[in-house]
Amino acid sequence: MKSITLILAVGLPTFVASVACPFAELHKAGLLSPDDAAKFEAVKRDPAAAEILFQAHQAHRREAAPEPAPQNGGLIGPIVDGVLDLPLGGGLLGGALQPLTGALAAIDIPTPQPQGLAVIPGNDPDHQFQAPGPTDVRGICPTLNALANHGYISRNGISSFAEAANAVQTGYGFTYGLSVFLSALGLLAGGDLVTGKYSIGGADSRVPNTIGPALGLDKHGVFEIDGSITREDVHFGNNANFLLQRWEEYVNISNQHGGQFNFDTQAQDNGLRYDYSRETNPEFLAGVAWFAVSHAERVFVYEGLANGTATGAGDAGFDNIGPFFLNETFPENWFRRGVPFTLPQAFGEAAAMFLANPRELGGNEGIGNFVPLNTNITSLTPQQLGCFLLENFLDLAPNQIQPTVVDNLDLFEGFVKGILAPFFIDDGYFNCNVTTFVEPSANAGVDQSGSQSSSGSPVDGAYPGVGVIAPDSQPS
Repeated sequence: MKSITLILAVGLPTFVASVACPFAELHKAGLLSPDDAAKFEAVKRDPAAAEILFQAHQAHRREAAPEPAPQNGGLIGPIVDGVLDLPLGGGLLGGALQPLTGALAAIDIPTPQPQGLAVIPGNDPDHQFQAPGPTDVRGICPTLNALANHGYISRNGISSFAEAANAVQTGYGFTYGLSVFLSALGLLAGGDLVTGKYSIGGADSRVPNTIGPALGLDKHGVFEIDGSITREDVHFGNNANFLLQRWEEYVNISNQHGGQFNFDTQAQDNGLRYDYSRETNPEFLAGVAWFAVSHAERVFVYEGLANGTATGAGDAGFDNIGPFFLNETFPENWFRRGVPFTLPQAFGEAAAMFLANPRELGGNEGIGNFVPLNTNITSLTPQQLGCFLLENFLDLAPNQIQPTVVDNLDLFEGFVKGILAPFFIDDGYFNCNVTTFVEPSANAGVDQSGSQSSSGSPVDGAYPGVGVIAPDSQPS
């Protein structure tokens, strides 16, 4: 019965549904399409093929399905006393964010992009690899660096909220909601809120400082954290350049797991990096941002950089992962995942990775003097964790810009309410009831110096002149 259901589902005219077992006759008469005829022959040769084709069809249906629709059928956003709380516009309508207003009206809004299995970049002449030039910035994130090297975001490394969110959808097959969340976090971490611009590397004069310092994504505290995969802790100096020894250790761990940079590799490496930083860095910090970013960035390796299949991520071996880290380019014959990766999945897998190899949250006040975090977030469910991060989103801002957030709290709260909160409300997963947001400390900022940009791709000779590995970057 499933074989009949399958062949009907994959595209035959609906009138044949009322005819008893018509497929042999249709095939004999040449009325099946080549694709349907091939499916019919496969099931005829081996009835077990019906199950395989049925599962593939179900995966295709999931691929084409949109993210959960708003339950109330209208504009979605925070609600206070029964009234939408969108002081600066935004909100979700029909699955897409609406424009912001007032002081944030200049911010371009991301739009949902086509998804599904596709070769990236393929033969698209606009998106072939180009080495970054002398004024192009690159940063700590190999995924963004690769997008810049292929022109999915500005090749100079100065991107924007909308551009980066759209590019992450197109390049890596992340859903609209997840891509918006990540780009919004980037804007908070080191961008200019009023224009929506940010540098994917360090501070840059091409990004305005409209209401405060725009220090770039390399600024320590949000995207750049202690114990990262291939970069040095900021306490030791250069937190931008690639550490070859760390990469080699990362590869060695993957070889213990079948040569795959999979969940088990990531959990083991995360524990190793935490342990080393806690032992050697007197200012090591593993707080809320570390908990979220250190696990999420590793989830994205095997969910976003693996060679895609029709049902999701596929091979996460060296040939697919290495080019992103070493040359910051898409591998040859690389496919975007067929089924988009969602915001709920990201939270769920990050939480699972922590539980697979847990570490104590807190920070060093000198070597050997670790002070535990007084907030226990490790026991939260993924849904509760999402609501917690939404409520504390503004407090994730790097210390150096927290005074800017406090001085312009109405703008930052308006942005969070209009852009982020709608993805966590009536979504069928998080269903957060968050109406207020934790304010950062007004006295946090002490150092408003800029951050470093890496020297380009850490290519180790594969593309001469594209980048360097600093001589002092060898020790782990």
